[in-house]
Amino acid sequence: MQRKSFDADYVRRLVLSDPDTQQDFAGYFGALLAIKLRSRLRSPETIQDVTQETFVRVLRTIRQSGIDSPEALGAFVNTVCTNVLFEVYRSHTRLDAPLHDYAAEDMLLDDALVEQENHTRVRTVLSELPEKDRKILRWLFFEDRDKNEICRVLGVDREYLRVLVHRAKQRFRAGYLRQSATKSNRAAPMG
Repeated sequence: MQRKSFDADYVRRLVLSDPDTQQDFAGYFGALLAIKLRSRLRSPETIQDVTQETFVRVLRTIRQSGIDSPEALGAFVNTVCTNVLFEVYRSHTRLDAPLHDYAAEDMLLDDALVEQENHTRVRTVLSELPEKDRKILRWLFFEDRDKNEICRVLGVDREYLRVLVHRAKQRFRAGYLRQSATKSNRAAPMG
């Protein structure tokens, strides 16, 4: 593509909306902006949107306030395009899902495995508790039942329920720590 130079007459024809000049402007800068934008944007629709927005802003500016140096029309178009491009980047950053991050995916997978291991350990510890402790912990922490209802079912008052919950939590904590220690001993390398 051959480089063009611009003069005051060309800009004046753009200001007056001369169809041939506008077509020349859109053809020349459309090709240049496509080259620039293809390396920065993936979607042809977004490239077209940025190009059209650039043209609208450039034409509006030169029609409203003119341009100081007609020879700098190319640089002005490029600057406006860059500004529009940055606006697109910012809007995509706010609105779109984050870019695919394999390291984060690996961390999520590790977290999921640890979480699954913890769930298994919790189920094992719960299964080893006395039935009354299992019921109390399940009702409070998994089924989110009302404490008054639990008191009624167990035939105890709120103060004694607090004691029963404390004991059940203590037994659970001891069992969980025992499970963790057993797992750590099995995982320790032999030397």
